Amino acid sequence: MRLREALETRDHEMRTARASANAWRRARKRELLPALPHSGDHLTPAVLISMNTGMRRGELLALRWASIDFKGKQLTIEGSTAKSLQTRHLPLNSEALATLKAWREQAPAGERVFAIDTGFKSAWAPLLTRAKITGFRWHDLRHHFASRLVQAGVPLNTVRELLGHGSLAMTLRYAHLAPDQKREAVARLTEART
Repeated sequence: MRLREALETRDHEMRTARASANAWRRARKRELLPALPHSGDHLTPAVLISMNTGMRRGELLALRWASIDFKGKQLTIEGSTAKSLQTRHLPLNSEALATLKAWREQAPAGERVFAIDTGFKSAWAPLLTRAKITGFRWHDLRHHFASRLVQAGVPLNTVRELLGHGSLAMTLRYAHLAPDQKREAVARLTEART
C-alpha cells in the first residue's frame, strides 16, 4: 500500500511539474513537452505490471507490444527472453490490462513496452525511500505476486506455471502461505461421504 501511495504521489508531482513547464513554454511560444495523462514515466506501469504478472525484470524489459493480446487479455513471454527458455502465456487481470492500455497511450513509440536500457535503479531507490520501505528488491515484486496467489488458494502447480519455474520444487517455498488448503482438503473427505 505504501509503495502504491508513493507511486501516486510521484506521478502527481511529475504531472504537475510538466504542466508548469508547458505553461512556461506556451507563454513563450515554444514547443510543448508531451503530456503525461496517466503516469509520470515508466516506473508506475512497470511496477504495476510486475505486481500483477510476476514477470522477471529482464522479461519485463524485453516485453514487446506485439506480445500483448489486448483482446485475449494475455501476454506472451518469449522463450528467448525467459530464464527457463520456455515461452509462456500470462493472463492479464483488470489492473494489468488497464495499466498496459494507459501506458500504450502515453509511451514513446517503439517496439518494446519499456524502451529503456538502464532498468529501474535510478527511480527505484528514491521510490522505496519515499515509501519508507527498506530491504525490498525489484525481484520481491515477483515474490509478492506468488505469495498473493497462494494466499488466495491458487494451486501451487498453477503458480509454478505462471512464474515459469522449471520444477515444482522452486514454487514450494510459497506452500506455507496456504495452511488452510490442507485443512480444506481433509474436510472434503467427510463432505464426500454425505
